[in-house]
Amino acid sequence: MITQLWRNSGLVVLAIVIALAAILFHRPLMLVVAFFLMVITGLAEWMAGRTLTDIMLDHEVAQRIIEIGQTVSAEIVFENRMPWPIAHVSWENSLPEAVEVRGPGQVVANAPAHRQVISGQIHVGARQRVRVQYLLTGKARGRWMLGPAAIWFSDTFGFTRLYRDMPERIYLTVWPKRFALGRQFVTHHLMEGEVRGKIWDMPDPYRVLGIRPYVVGDPVRRLHPYASARAGRLMVKELQTVQNRRIELVVHPLTHAEHWMGIDVDRLEDLISLAASVVETSVTAGVEVGLTMSGSLPGYPYGYCHRPATGKPVLGEYLTALSWLQPSGAIRQLLVDRMTEMSRRVTTTSVVVLVCARWEPAVEPLLGSWRARGIRIVVITNGDLDARADQFAADIFHWREGRLSHG
Repeated sequence: MITQLWRNSGLVVLAIVIALAAILFHRPLMLVVAFFLMVITGLAEWMAGRTLTDIMLDHEVAQRIIEIGQTVSAEIVFENRMPWPIAHVSWENSLPEAVEVRGPGQVVANAPAHRQVISGQIHVGARQRVRVQYLLTGKARGRWMLGPAAIWFSDTFGFTRLYRDMPERIYLTVWPKRFALGRQFVTHHLMEGEVRGKIWDMPDPYRVLGIRPYVVGDPVRRLHPYASARAGRLMVKELQTVQNRRIELVVHPLTHAEHWMGIDVDRLEDLISLAASVVETSVTAGVEVGLTMSGSLPGYPYGYCHRPATGKPVLGEYLTALSWLQPSGAIRQLLVDRMTEMSRRVTTTSVVVLVCARWEPAVEPLLGSWRARGIRIVVITNGDLDARADQFAADIFHWREGRLSHG
């Protein structure tokens, strides 16, 4: 966008007046002056148009996914391809209040929009690239939009004011916090399994990690007769523990009895952090985790349901999904729909972990059918549960004062 300044329009008017006066009073020199002013004005407009067309404006972030408290560098890049400088360059970038900004320029908060604007001034020479770098620190979980960025500048003569924005948006994902769940939860629900291998097994690298000499204190059941006979001394097996549990995590981000009562932000953030802690702890232990959420997130307006998987890619995908999760008006029906979809893959080796702040009676028929099949149901809550939860949950963990307690 090009904005004409009063000086530019004034020069055009002045040139016309001088030209008319030169014609009326037969002053050739005044006509030359008028022609010179018109040439200068036209040249300024041409240079302004070329500069606006060829100047490059870019906005980059070194890392698109960060943790709360993690700092990442960002920059706005200006590149002038023209053989003349650009004067009086003012720049600004709109950022969310959920990130802390440190760097050059001035930061002004826009409270109604929950945004903040960082702005400053620079000088860009001929055929020069200028980088304005600043630091962003994540303060809250979410998917935050960085931008739009814009610049205002004048042409070389200072006659024309130009404006250039960058319509592209950059989204910064801030992962939720994770808590230590405690040894009791990990031992009871993540480390259960069966030992692979029997006393009479042949040495098989796929069933036994290795064979080593007997050391006082080793269990007698790990003695390997075949290896002991060949070695002429007692040999024991190094067995591998195989996890036969799968975690089916269900997240229900409802903090009040009715959605029109609003959202308890602190309780919601603790709830999502608890779910993220279950995901990270389970994946770290090598346990397959399935994730089902009743809220909405970009790309999943009717809830989220993912089959059990494990590994670092799955951990990143789940933490990103939890970062984007937001409660919706139809959250109760979404919970029933997504849990019905999840029930197709629930088996007797599954542990259903329900993370919620309020008990949802609508899912009691599903939970009752699972309990009748012998499926273990665990509830983690940071609110006040209904007494009916005891009829369906094998274990209930409460999050109080930064600790996870049983019962």
